[in-house]
Parts: sequence; C-alpha cells; structure tokens
Amino acid sequence: MLHFDICCCTYNSAKWLETFFAAFRQVEYDKQYLHLYFTDNCSQDDTVAQLEHYKEKIGKEFGNFEILISSGNNGFGSGSNCSARAGKSEYLIFYNVDTAIFSNAFVEIERAINKAEDSVGAFELRQFPFEHPKYYDPITLKTSWASGATMVLRRKVFEKTGGFDESIFMYCEDVDLSWRIRLAGYDIQYVPSAATMHFTKANAEGMKSVEAAGQLAGEKILRLKFGTEEQVKQWQDYRQYLLPKVQQDNKASELAEDLLRKVDSYKKQYRSFYKKEVLPKGFVPDFVVGYDFLRAGDNYSARLPHGCPEITVVIRAFRRPNVLRLTLQTLVNQTYKNFQVIVVEDGEKPISEKVVEEFDGLLQIQYIPLNKSAGRCESGNVGLSHVTTKYACFLDDDDYLFADFMETNAVLIEENPHCGMFCSSSVVAKTKNLNEDGSQFVFVEKKNLSVKNLGRANFYADNPVPIQAVVFDMELFRKYGGLDVQLDAFEDWDLWIRYSTHCEIAWVDKALSVFRVPADQQAVRKRDAAMAKYRTVIYGKMAGYSSTFTAQQIRALFWTPDQQTEDGEKDIEQLKQSVEEIRQSNVWKIASPLRFVFGAIHGGCVKLASFSERMAALWGPPSPEKGCEDYGKLQRFVIDTQRSGYMRFFQTITQAKRNR
Repeated sequence: MLHFDICCCTYNSAKWLETFFAAFRQVEYDKQYLHLYFTDNCSQDDTVAQLEHYKEKIGKEFGNFEILISSGNNGFGSGSNCSARAGKSEYLIFYNVDTAIFSNAFVEIERAINKAEDSVGAFELRQFPFEHPKYYDPITLKTSWASGATMVLRRKVFEKTGGFDESIFMYCEDVDLSWRIRLAGYDIQYVPSAATMHFTKANAEGMKSVEAAGQLAGEKILRLKFGTEEQVKQWQDYRQYLLPKVQQDNKASELAEDLLRKVDSYKKQYRSFYKKEVLPKGFVPDFVVGYDFLRAGDNYSARLPHGCPEITVVIRAFRRPNVLRLTLQTLVNQTYKNFQVIVVEDGEKPISEKVVEEFDGLLQIQYIPLNKSAGRCESGNVGLSHVTTKYACFLDDDDYLFADFMETNAVLIEENPHCGMFCSSSVVAKTKNLNEDGSQFVFVEKKNLSVKNLGRANFYADNPVPIQAVVFDMELFRKYGGLDVQLDAFEDWDLWIRYSTHCEIAWVDKALSVFRVPADQQAVRKRDAAMAKYRTVIYGKMAGYSSTFTAQQIRALFWTPDQQTEDGEKDIEQLKQSVEEIRQSNVWKIASPLRFVFGAIHGGCVKLASFSERMAALWGPPSPEKGCEDYGKLQRFVIDTQRSGYMRFFQTITQAKRNR
C-alpha cells in the first residue's frame, strides 16, 4: 500500500467535519497509511475545537492526525502548503473538507499511480455531483489542470514546484500550480474511478460575488505569470463582465480591491517568472473560460446506477489495429463495468485479432472477422446479431467514449424504462492525422454537438447525434431491422428515424463521446460530396414513414431568439452566442482600449455625454457582464455593435476583399 498525506486547509469549516470524518472512516484502505494534516486559518467558529475532538476520538485509527494553527487567514494555498510540509509521505492529497470521499477512492488512486508512468506528476479525483466539464483525453486520461479540491501530488513534484503560490489568496491557485507542474515536465492525469462528493458544488448555481472577486484577481495573476503582453491587456475585458457580479456585494467589492492591490505589488515578480520560466519553454496556456475546452453538460447532476443494466458495444473496425487499440482503451477506462464488447472487422484480410486479444481479461470482448469486404452496414448488423444483452450501441474504431459514458447511460435507462433510445451530446473533434493509419493525430478544433430537449422531431429534420451517442433497446433491432446495407452514408440517421418512430427517447445534455472528423477542408468537401446523395435517399425513405409530433416539438425546431416561450420568457441562447462571438473577434479586441476610455467618459462625465455617445456609437457599446440573462440588454448590445461605425468599417473592407 502507498502512504498518503491528506493535506487540508480549514476556515470556519465546522459544519462539514462530521460528514468528512464519517466518510474517511469508511474507506476501503488501511487507514494507518493515511496521514491527516489540518491547517486552520484562524477560524471564527469552533472548527479547531471539533478537530481536537475528532483527534481524541478517532485519531489513532489513522497513521497521523495533526492540527496546525496559522498566524492568520493567509489563504487556501498557504494553509495547504503548511499541511503538506508537515507530512513526509511519498504522495500527498490537497483535499477540501466540504466533501465526503467515496469508499473505494484510495484503492482507485493507488491503482492509477501504480499504472502511471513516472512522467505523471499529479492526479485528480472526480467530483460529484457536478463533474468539472474541462476536457480530458479519453484515451490517456491526461488533463490540462487539476482542481485543488482533489489534487494528488508526488512529493518530489511538490518540492520541485514549491506547491501553491502563496501570493494567490484563493481561486486559480490550482490552475497556477497545475501549469507549473507541466512547466516542470510532468503530466496531470484524471482518475474518474476515484471520486468524492463535493457539497459546496452540490448545485449548479452561477458564480457568487465573493468567488467572482477571487476569480478576478486570480485571472490577472495567471495572465501576468503565463501570458503575453496582449493577454495581460485582455484582462480588462474579463474585468468588465466580472465587475458587475462583484459589485453586487460590498464585502466582495472590498475583497476585490484588496486582492488586486496585492496582485499589483507582485507584478514585477510575476512578469519575471513569465520571462525566465514560461517564455523560454514555449509553454502556451489557454485563457478561455475554464482554462480548457469545456464539454457540454456542466449542469448535469451525476448519480450512480442502482441496478446493473447491461449494454453491448458493437465496434465496426477495418484493418486499423493501432487505431482500434486507442478506442478499446477508452472502454477500459469506463467507471461502469457491466458491458460487453463485440469487434466486427470488415475486409478480406482482417488483421486486428491480436489487438483484441490484448484486452482479453480487461474487457468482456468478442472478435468477429468477416473475411470479406462487406461494408459498414453489414458489419454493424453482424455485430447486432451476436448481441445477447437488452441494450446496445455502436462505436466506430476511431471514435472514443468518455469514462462516464456507460455509467450515465445506465442511469438514463433506469430512470426512463419506458424509452427505447437513450441519447447524449458529443464532442466533434476536427482531426489532423500525423501518420498514415490515423493512430497518431492532433485535434485542431473541438466543438460540442448538443441539442436542447432532443426528441423525435429532431431526427426527422436532420441527424442530430453521431452514431456512438445512442444506446438503444435491442427489441427495436428485432422488430424494425438494422442498418440499411444500401446506404454508404447516413446509415445511422436512417436507423434512428426508424427506431424513434416507434419509441420514446431519453436525452442527457452531456458530452459523453468524441466523434472524429477531418480537419483538412479538401477532405471535408470530398467527404460531404460523397455523402450528399445519401441525404436525398434518406428523405425519400422518410416520406414512407408515419409519425406524430407535438406542436411544442415542431416549434422547438424553428423558433428564433425574439419569439417567446409559453411562460413568457424569451430564448436568449442565440443572442448569448452572438455576444460571445463579438467578444472573441479581433475587431472587438482591437477597439477595446478606446471603447473602455470612451465608455468611462460616457458613464462619468455628464458634460461630455453627447460626445461620449458619439464615440460609443463609433467604437461600439460596453460589453454586458458575463452570464447576463437580460434579453433586452443582450439584444441592444448585438444591434448597437453591428451598427457601430467601427464594425461597419471593417465589414465594408472584408466585403470588398471578398468581391475582388
């Protein structure tokens, strides 16, 4: 067994401790290998008294139980570092006390550490009920940063990096440490099978005012330490839409001012770090929201299945064993294990059997070579004919499942027993292959393929989901057949139309899979041209079906942002998307300094109101705060920006270039 130092920072945390310790006492791990260290940041409640009570009551159950008292409230990073320095185990866990760890978490962490290469310096546990939506590699489980609430670190990496930057009071300190871990040459690995319940994240509420204050300062620190001069300047745009949230609370406003003053006092030190450490190594961080691409489904409240619905995955393969190996690894990574795998290899000379044999013992897997060129449809049908479970899904040999795919679908099946199709969102990844068989590649762009309130009508309008994003009841296959062998494209769409005509659909708006498409535009055009004729065939077949739709389902396909829903609320999603597109455009960013200046004039100088209005009309209006739900405000911003002289000037130039 491995020794772990559990490093906690407390501040007015008394209400969480009973649940915290109850969970730790239930772990399926020898607790003598768990060493508890608590640093209290001068709590005003009875946190310290309760810690002393638990030390007296259960302290001997653990390898160590130490309580350290800080000289003041110096922030999460400082307290966590203090706890880490008190221990001496080879592995340490930065861990929040507003949590309840799952009983098997340490077993899973140990398993992940033992399997990992030495290049993996840190690990991250999964949080329930709201998993952080940042992207992770479904094959390797590598991620760009780890949450400080559940971060596992090799002690040698802690010593090499120095742990958390103690100049960061709270928020973004985990991103900063994660990026420094990567700067030091280490990877970070997600461990979705090791989980904890995070109670302060037990709802999907938006950012609180105090959190916004910390985020405002933390974002500036990250840009000063890791960003270019241009990225540092762009913090002002971030400030514009966070400030209204901060100003909703006087305490948050005061906190923001104090934190930003502290940030400015460290500015030279931060920029020196950028020049000496970041710039020479070519490290390029991502300053988008969440500091990485975010999967759809951040509001999905995860739960575990109570029963064991069994699913079979039918993989259509074609002479790409190295590609298939990657896909099979994403199945090994599944947190829910009650599923089978059938690999059907098309082609006269199948060559993937040895790869399938590598996973015998890791998966319940069966290999079926066709020994002929049959095509994808026949391959899929042969696979379905060998399915013995009640539910099945397809997976092509170059697409991937995130670790919670099976788990989430098992819950969806349990909660919707009347349904025959179970659908989810997906990540569409534009892929640049680096070798001939496609086993080495990079994703040049990722986008969520997500449909709100997906239903039968969506399948009649277009194909709303990729093939691997649907789990279905095998009774549909027995009654209404499999893939149409006359089709060489859109065969899944045709299947879903047939099935959805005869069953109800359950839907979860969470991206559970990755669907690879070519990034090369020439390849895309060639692919689309080959598929176009089959779209016509699908619509022709559709004309022979008979189905029913509600008026609400039809309207959902065609409504526009200025139309009202039944309860009188206006749909603003498209407007919010337009706002974000404007914010991200180079034209908007170029005008940011001038817009800020004239916006300030407009807001503060009554005598110059007329002049400032003209300038605002020229350079564009101030951006609405991030997360704004005010339809009128968003609409005015989009309209005023489109009408601004600056935007129209660039549109005129762009149009002139196109007309040449």
